[in-house]
Amino acid sequence: MKDILRKLCEGHGVSGSEAEMQTCLTELLDGTARVSADRFGNIVAEMGNPHADKHILLDAHVDRIGLVITYINDKGFLKAEPVGGIDLRTLPGSPVTILGQEPITGVVCTMPPHLADDEELSRDKIWLDTGLPAEQVKARVSLGDKAVLHSTFTELLNGRVAVSALDNRSGCAVLVRCARLLQGKPLTCRVSMVFSAQEEVSESGAAAAAYLLEPDEAVVVDVGFAKQEGVPPEKSGAIGCGAIITLSPVLSRSVTQTLQNIAGRLEMAYDYEVCGGSTGTNADKITITRGGVPTGLVSIPSKNMHTPTEVVLLDDLENLARLLSIYITEGGAAHA
Repeated sequence: MKDILRKLCEGHGVSGSEAEMQTCLTELLDGTARVSADRFGNIVAEMGNPHADKHILLDAHVDRIGLVITYINDKGFLKAEPVGGIDLRTLPGSPVTILGQEPITGVVCTMPPHLADDEELSRDKIWLDTGLPAEQVKARVSLGDKAVLHSTFTELLNGRVAVSALDNRSGCAVLVRCARLLQGKPLTCRVSMVFSAQEEVSESGAAAAAYLLEPDEAVVVDVGFAKQEGVPPEKSGAIGCGAIITLSPVLSRSVTQTLQNIAGRLEMAYDYEVCGGSTGTNADKITITRGGVPTGLVSIPSKNMHTPTEVVLLDDLENLARLLSIYITEGGAAHA
């Protein structure tokens, strides 16, 4: 699991540029699933019997947050805007990789604290410095090019890892591991694993994929808030619980109950998140596609979301992959 996750987190694939991840996923799923990309940029891995009566979709968004270059001034500084909900508090002074004609290292400009007026960085005041003169910057970087937060895959104590893009490369790693666990098993259903595009900006990729694939039911895998100081306990799950199972009126009771039952049999001490309405994930779009798709949502507890140092526990990813593999081998929910 660690090697899968490391490789996924090394990829860029900012929202709108997810096709960059197809080679990585094709290599990780080689010999396990049939991998292709659709016109929207979703990457789809197919397993099982393509003519089966039941079709199950597993979704994890593959895009990550980042920045987009919006202006280059005559001094060579690059103005940028967030792509997705990047945590602006972590940006000042942070290194970034600008994805121009070739990757360029830059830093987010910040005022020395001696001169600062304590005003927080805003979306319209993000400037990047590469150290290059303007003519060289303009020759190597174009408007619309993306940038990502620079981060190193770091192993912490007790099986935890820290790096950017764990939202949602963690979910993608779970699907890859699930596919490997299913390899060679006689599946009675058709399985489509969708590594969906543009979740961080619109959740549109999952909607397009679900419309095209017409699944009978779906399970979405994303990250959720891990319990820590200051995070509401009813909106978070403990690292080490294996998964956070969401209860919501927009989700299928049958799919959710089936996931709960399997987690119980595996003795996973799963946590809950209860929503009064929408979930803020791809599940919201998938469940209303075409005539409706019964959908469940499971999340991986993650700390420091949308920063360069998100934290997850590898055992949580492994346990969730096991849960989904059993869900698939047993044919999904009984009455979805």
